[in-house]
Amino acid sequence: MNCCNCCDNCICPKPNLRGPTGPTGPTGPTGPFGGPTGATGPTGATGPTGPTGPIGLTGARGITGLTGEMGPTGPTGSTGPQGQQGVPGATGPTGPTGPTGPTGATGATGATGAVGATGPTGPTGATGAVGATGPTGPQGIQGIQGLTGDTGPTGPTGPTGATGALGPTGPTGPDGATGAEGATGPTGPTGPTGPTGPTGATATALAANFATDSSGDIANDAPITLDDVANLDPTDITHSGSSSDVTLNTTGTYRISYSANATSTTAGVVSLAVKENGTEIQPSISSANIGTSETANLGASFLYTNSSPGTVLTLVNEGPNNTTFNNVSFNVEKLS
Repeated sequence: MNCCNCCDNCICPKPNLRGPTGPTGPTGPTGPFGGPTGATGPTGATGPTGPTGPIGLTGARGITGLTGEMGPTGPTGSTGPQGQQGVPGATGPTGPTGPTGPTGATGATGATGAVGATGPTGPTGATGAVGATGPTGPQGIQGIQGLTGDTGPTGPTGPTGATGALGPTGPTGPDGATGAEGATGPTGPTGPTGPTGPTGATATALAANFATDSSGDIANDAPITLDDVANLDPTDITHSGSSSDVTLNTTGTYRISYSANATSTTAGVVSLAVKENGTEIQPSISSANIGTSETANLGASFLYTNSSPGTVLTLVNEGPNNTTFNNVSFNVEKLS
């Protein structure tokens, strides 16, 4: 077949007679590059977007949708004569986007979150103040007093209860008044006579008797002067005339006695006592309380043991006031 009959631009082969190769001619200009690129098929329409599912666990990946059919390829342009490269043809319109595949299945609902901890209870509010007391309502009408019913019969007497425990003893009451003195009982029989006691020492009956009609006004703690002396025994008892001192010369037991009438111009206590060497002998004190110009009879009689020869006895005014003593008698008797 002769290719010359195929196209207008074909170079028909020459007869298979090859001569020597001639010199290479200059390179001709590059022809245009092939024909223009065919137009791209239209993009398929975009399918509608499915609704957004609730947020939860990520659902399983949906199945990939089918790829839309590719649009038909445009026809290839005819190849131009070789020469300069042709300008690239314009890009054809993009084919329509294929339909969107079906929406994947909705993912499982996410697990419910844990309930948050209950917050602390707030403090109880303070109790409100008590409201003021409302005014007292009016007094209601007094109801009609019902008739008193008949007194029911007296019930039987209940059994006597057990005796209660003995209460504590009360306080002791005050002593009662002293009863009247009873009558004197009859005199008892005379008891037997006791044995005779031993015979005492024979008294020497040595005595000195002093007498003074009036002493005059004697001050407190002053002695009375003794004037007259009778039966004086100088061995045991001595006295100087018109002196208040009576001296006991020997040791032994003495009976001492005195008496006097006391008067004073000052009401109060009058008193006499015998002193030994200036010290009062307690059993010798005699006292009385008199009014102004009244007279009291004073006197005493007691036993005295002299343990030291030369003891001086005096009859002394022991009253607080000046006192006059009349009919003074002072006797000292040696017994043993």
